[in-house]
Amino acid sequence: MSIQHHLNIPSPEHTVHTAWTKAAGIRLSIKRDDLIHPIISGNKWRKLSGIFNHYNSNQYTQLVTYGGAFSNHLVATAAACAILGLPCKGIVRGDEPKEINPVLKLCILYGMELQFVSRAKYKETNRTIGIVNGVLHVPEGGACAQGATGCSQILKEVDLNSYDKVCIACGTGTTLAGMATHLKNQTSTKLFGVQVLKGESYIANELKTVYGIDDVPVYDTFHMGGYAKTTDELISFIQDFNQETGVLLDPIYTGKLFFALKEMCENGEIKNGERILAIHTGGLTGWFGKGETLGL
Repeated sequence: MSIQHHLNIPSPEHTVHTAWTKAAGIRLSIKRDDLIHPIISGNKWRKLSGIFNHYNSNQYTQLVTYGGAFSNHLVATAAACAILGLPCKGIVRGDEPKEINPVLKLCILYGMELQFVSRAKYKETNRTIGIVNGVLHVPEGGACAQGATGCSQILKEVDLNSYDKVCIACGTGTTLAGMATHLKNQTSTKLFGVQVLKGESYIANELKTVYGIDDVPVYDTFHMGGYAKTTDELISFIQDFNQETGVLLDPIYTGKLFFALKEMCENGEIKNGERILAIHTGGLTGWFGKGETLGL
């Protein structure tokens, strides 16, 4: 079965207006990769598409991948494999909990077999990509060269002459690397990333070490305390943005990206008249672990 019939590709672009975009005099548009599919959305599909296109489906009969208990990648992979009729297993970091969370319940509903391993054992597990004994192993988050190739498709769907800057939230740098590869020597449009986890220059160093990319700025001060960490200020910002635009952001990735954009408008790093394209990378299941933040 072809998975393409289930996907909204190319994803649409929407221009949005908020009090801070108006005050800054900028045009902010969003490439809505969150609308690719209700579950297989955003850069999770982009990475998987690169992996599926790279490996001959006749050479494997099962897929195994890896992630944490709230992994968007795990549930996206489970849904994609269900459509493809491909058995899959998720190796989950951490001991099996007494109660399965909503993300992992979705994985099970889509037919993914779950195997919980201790954090120590998980750390020792070989999580690199490749086919072994008829099993396709996909690294955590789809972070690999093939995943980056899939992400290069994002900007092929965009008229880059319409934008001065393109930006994206970064957890591993894979998506940013794919986009940078497409942009190289093709346009004057500038690309930058917003790092969502702690670690000074972490993503910038990954880009240079793994992909040989050293000319893409990555802002590393908007992580709100670390990966999957939030603040009251961030949650309040997301609520305001959702209500002003009707576009739902997640608290792990895109919320931090758009918060950074607002700060950059206010401090003058983004200037009056600039045309900005932000990539919405999906990840809305991130709210499943954050409902208590809003008293839900």
